[in-house]
Amino acid sequence: MQKIEIEKLSWKKFGEITLRIAKEIQLDFDLDVIVGVGKSGNIPASILAKRLKINDFYSIIVSLYNEEKPPRKLYQRPQIMFSSLGSLEGKKVLVVDDFVHTGAILRRVLQKVVNAGAKEVRSAVIGLRLDASYRPEYFGMTFKGCLWFPWDVPRHNSR
Repeated sequence: MQKIEIEKLSWKKFGEITLRIAKEIQLDFDLDVIVGVGKSGNIPASILAKRLKINDFYSIIVSLYNEEKPPRKLYQRPQIMFSSLGSLEGKKVLVVDDFVHTGAILRRVLQKVVNAGAKEVRSAVIGLRLDASYRPEYFGMTFKGCLWFPWDVPRHNSR
């Protein structure tokens, strides 16, 4: 079995990447709404909403993988566990997640946002896996194996 490379991201690097993405979005996309893909995607989504001065914020929690590093697939297709989406009729929406592993989760959320009436939809992530089948419009870095964020903590076995 091949060992999966885990790339650790510091808070400093995360902050630099988020600021760079915010500046790129400001120059390129006049958005109305941010949708965070939770749970971890809500962290960069909240920071981008603050930096871009966007008050309309929704969250969608989607499950496909577990929280382990590297992650293990739980379902065949992404499952929406929670959504706070309201009407997005005529809105320009930015969907934000922490990273893209395959792209399945982000594609599922993008379709839900389009179905809610969004006029234009773009996506942003902190990390993009090099072999992902989906490439968001905005991303901060690429990686090979698995990305470890500053807020990721090892799971403890409780007995």
